[in-house]
Amino acid sequence: MKLKYAMNTAARPLGALLLALLAAGCAAPAPGGSSAAAASSVAAAPAAAPQISVPPASIGTWYDLGTDPAPWLGGEGLVPVSGATAPTRAVGLQREDGHWLAVVVVQAAAANGGPVCPQADSMHLAGGNASDCLRMRRDADLDHWLKAQHAMLWQWLEKRNLASTPRAWVGHRISAGGRLLEVHALVDPALIESVTRNNTDFLAAGEPGQRWAQALAAASRAAAGGAALAVPPFPYMPQVAPPPPPPAVTIPTPARAIQVPSSDAKPPALAPRRDRE
Repeated sequence: MKLKYAMNTAARPLGALLLALLAAGCAAPAPGGSSAAAASSVAAAPAAAPQISVPPASIGTWYDLGTDPAPWLGGEGLVPVSGATAPTRAVGLQREDGHWLAVVVVQAAAANGGPVCPQADSMHLAGGNASDCLRMRRDADLDHWLKAQHAMLWQWLEKRNLASTPRAWVGHRISAGGRLLEVHALVDPALIESVTRNNTDFLAAGEPGQRWAQALAAASRAAAGGAALAVPPFPYMPQVAPPPPPPAVTIPTPARAIQVPSSDAKPPALAPRRDRE
């Protein structure tokens, strides 16, 4: 699905970025330079964040939020970069009233050999391993959790006016082939949770969101192998409300003339006036 470019960020056209990468790849080595030195400099350069593909949206518009380097946004584990140098790419789904329904951010860095999941707690979802960490928080702002746990991510969102609430948080970190990827998704709960009407619905309300998080983790694993990060479709995408029906118009009954039948009775005879008798 084609992305639009947000006006409140320094987003650059994807075509210009690709042309720059192609030009860099095709450039001849400088005179006197060795091919080994060139290869070393390329290897030392940080890998770009993967491309992001988005699902169709029945409401709102997907925007490309830019590819500027940023500090490492995850607040857990070892920070693999120094300063605002992590290649970062982000997209967002914005409703017509300005509310952000979803923001997805992916960052890349060289793997540092540290544990991918340094902390084990109730927010871990099934499917991870030693090089793969998937976590989820259904209400990211309850008790200021996001601000306290992922302060850099919280500041990054606030600075760019992307902090619409309520929001759930899904985080996935994977280390593969000497490369570390971390994905953050901030999602309106209405997109991944059904409406609850009783206790049974309430207990099962989190299952669709967990399945969506696991699908995002699968997309992140594919991105670690060189593919684009394919954001999975949301299970409860709001539908566009149909237009209201036109007001009912009552057509008045046409007026009908009623013919009064004539009477054959003779009019009463006039009595003679007494003053003329």
